Amino acid sequence: MSPESAVTRRPWVALAGCFLVATGFNAYVFAPASIIATFIEVFGIDKPAAGLSISVVFLGWAVFQIPSGFLMDRYDNRRLVGVGVVVFLGAALGGLAAPTYPTFLGSRFVAGATAVFLWTANASIVSQSAPPARRALATSLFVASAPAGITVAQAVGPPLQNLVGWRGVVVAYAGITVCGLPLFVWALEEPIRNDTALSAAKFARALGDRRVLAIATSSFCAYSLFVFFNSWMPTYATEVIGVDVGTAGALAALLPAMGLAARPGGGWLSDRIGGRRRPVIAAAFLLVGPALVLAAVASSIVGFAAALVLAGVGSQLGTGVFYVFVEEVSPDASGGTSLAVLMTLSVVGSLLAPVIAGWLVEVASWTAAFGFGGLLVVGGIVAVVPLSEA
Repeated sequence: MSPESAVTRRPWVALAGCFLVATGFNAYVFAPASIIATFIEVFGIDKPAAGLSISVVFLGWAVFQIPSGFLMDRYDNRRLVGVGVVVFLGAALGGLAAPTYPTFLGSRFVAGATAVFLWTANASIVSQSAPPARRALATSLFVASAPAGITVAQAVGPPLQNLVGWRGVVVAYAGITVCGLPLFVWALEEPIRNDTALSAAKFARALGDRRVLAIATSSFCAYSLFVFFNSWMPTYATEVIGVDVGTAGALAALLPAMGLAARPGGGWLSDRIGGRRRPVIAAAFLLVGPALVLAAVASSIVGFAAALVLAGVGSQLGTGVFYVFVEEVSPDASGGTSLAVLMTLSVVGSLLAPVIAGWLVEVASWTAAFGFGGLLVVGGIVAVVPLSEA
């Protein structure tokens, strides 16, 4: 089905449904971040192992990214989202009964496998169901569902744990996803399929394209930074800044909250400067550099909060721009494949960052973890600066 034929009479209701489905998923992903000390205590694990509670979701996403792309090309995306919601809810509920930490991680892995439907397929649905003149706006608004979900998880986690326990926190956010499903079903009346045939040959061609791989590498660095901050700053706030768990969660919520404006704002800024992408991406990383330094030396809540605001803006300002940039430079007839490459490396970055940072904190220091962030900043800039814009 072409994008034009997929337009619905209720595009903004469809957007609202997709937004809620994705918001619940993203809140679930980062549910452990604000209460990670509880995981360490309950399961008797160290910080790197605790970081796996977040990384394993991205592992499931990465493993199933490309296979699910084939399904998106061949089946009605509405049905795939429906199946994804059912499996996601089942996996979230399964975490309630997990008797051991490995079993709990297994339930999180299964939930992560549904991300390609709850995120990627929903992004495609929003784009194809919106009026042609409003597709960019609709897509940028949908992308903001990620920081919306993470903000909820960071801010609500500690007080919610007091009410329902840590297991209740992990599963509660799936309710947001379920609430979005009725809107989704009511708004979308016709089948929606992806036009781009995601073949193995086209994937190999896009994977071998220098510009696609460079942009995907830069996105890998950006996603790694975003997940690093969201995974470990609540713990840093309690251990180093000396605030209580509730305050730490509220402070950490600043990070994703900045994305509500930064993600669509990055695309708007890129269009304002003549459709150029590299300057926005480079500027985003340059904001993260001072944020790392400020967080490392902060001794007060005010200084730490300022660092989180900078980090939140910088790590997300280029998110939407990456999507556009990689499609613009992709080889002919392989825009969808190039996007799959971008998402695969981005998710791998999200998978590795919490574990690497946790290991550095455990065996070295918080300074070493912030140094790791500095390397990601440099790598993200170096990857895209030499590229042409077309």
